[in-house]
Amino acid sequence: MLAIVSMATFAQNEPGTLTIYPRVGVNFSKFADSGIGYFDGQSIAYTESKFKPGLVLGVEGEYQLSDLFAISGGVLYSQQGERYDLPSDSKEYDKVKYDNINIPLLAVFKTRIGLSVKCGLQPELVIKNPDFKARKVNLSLPLGVAYEYKDLSLDLRYNLGMTNVMDLDGITSKNRTIMLTFGYGIKI
Repeated sequence: MLAIVSMATFAQNEPGTLTIYPRVGVNFSKFADSGIGYFDGQSIAYTESKFKPGLVLGVEGEYQLSDLFAISGGVLYSQQGERYDLPSDSKEYDKVKYDNINIPLLAVFKTRIGLSVKCGLQPELVIKNPDFKARKVNLSLPLGVAYEYKDLSLDLRYNLGMTNVMDLDGITSKNRTIMLTFGYGIKI
């Protein structure tokens, strides 16, 4: 009896099925090893960047290849950038913001208890040009875990930037983004 209840609660998608997941959530992003110099009234001071919160929403499709393996792809709108703790007279420079369309292409390794591990590649298209000279296309390596209960999905990913976001010689500015989304699975 316990096995039947367990299977009903954590039902796996059958091989050959496609599930669509509308997703909404929040991300926290910054550039690796990034900071900004500013004049503090007496000298030039330096502060490191902090994670900037932003909205993420979109849709992903997941195709079940076997009981424990699936592939997924999606389109996610993501507000990214970074922020700085600056004095009040420098607040106009305290954020770097830009908007992306992220296209995650993932391999999904599932367990029988609703947990899964995800990894893959993610092209990122800059759609809202920031105040700095940005590359139009970037690439990240998404690594994540997800938990599914019935049709609900909670997904946590870390996107490790592989390319420089800023199109400037001598400056390393790779994305680092933590993304938490909720999804609802619609089987097709």
